[in-house]
Amino acid sequence: MDNPSQQFLFIAILAFVMILLIPILQKRTGKDITRMLFGIRSLKEPEAEKITKAPRKPLVRNGTKNELTAFVAQLLRFTSKNGMRLVAPGTISHDGKTARLTALVVAPGGIIGVYCLGFGGTIAPGNRMEPAGVSASWRQHINGEDKTFDNPIKACQEQKELIRSAMECAGITASLEIVTVFTNPQAVLESTPAFVFHPKSFFQYLKEREDLKTGDLDIHQTALQLAGLAGIKKEHKEKKKK
Repeated sequence: MDNPSQQFLFIAILAFVMILLIPILQKRTGKDITRMLFGIRSLKEPEAEKITKAPRKPLVRNGTKNELTAFVAQLLRFTSKNGMRLVAPGTISHDGKTARLTALVVAPGGIIGVYCLGFGGTIAPGNRMEPAGVSASWRQHINGEDKTFDNPIKACQEQKELIRSAMECAGITASLEIVTVFTNPQAVLESTPAFVFHPKSFFQYLKEREDLKTGDLDIHQTALQLAGLAGIKKEHKEKKKK
């Protein structure tokens, strides 16, 4: 093939044969032969290649201290504007035990303890066949994983008994409720019972409780007594000494 005309003729024939064979091979194999041979896409791309990959979902996280601090600050503003007092933290100690409450809302109509949790993801009672307060644990589905944590309803009942005993010893007579608030904005509450809230629904609950706004409880004196039980006054005095 030293003759240039012969070389050109050979290349032309080879190209013609490839043009005829490529569609047949692609039809039989289902593969893009032009892309495999020349590194280019065929004019008609497979439908699967046209579908863009869905963006990866960002990881869901558990709550941070900043979210809890922001919630307490919001709760302080709410109580100040609505004729209530706030005791925070609500870590009241009695008989060698300490309550794990974030705060206590003191209103003319009674006291509401706030038990905050920062779990994210989907939150639901652990056993669908049992009442929410009976199940030993609750479920958290986060980033494709299933985890469990202590039943908050049971935790609230235990802390209510502790605080009720401490109040009786201190001579505080008032109605008492303990509620759970999931402060993480990435928490999705599923089939949760009453007295389990997001921050927004909790503030709405406080607004709608007309009985809290009426009553003869001395909120200032009661708040001072509860603060004493929580060791808050003692902490302030120790900080001043330092």
